[in-house]
Amino acid sequence: MDDSTSDCQLNQSEVDFEFESNEVPESFCVVDNLFVPKARMTFNTLEDSAKFYKDYAKAASFSTRVRSTNKKGNKIKNQLITCNREGKWK
Repeated sequence: MDDSTSDCQLNQSEVDFEFESNEVPESFCVVDNLFVPKARMTFNTLEDSAKFYKDYAKAASFSTRVRSTNKKGNKIKNQLITCNREGKWK
């Protein structure tokens, strides 16, 4: 390592690319509105909901995880599915 990088700073000659702007490009992912989740959606079975969200996540280029599950007795009452990178429940 030479002196130019020893303090974690790069010289212009060491940079392989430049950004022309700091704008974030529009999403290239287009998912048909029919497949986009809506608030208060209900499903006949837990498996139906898991399949819907798994398919949507795949189409939108992300993955999901179960954030929380509420039960009444031994039966699942509802389940919250989120993006796998969403923050932890506090």
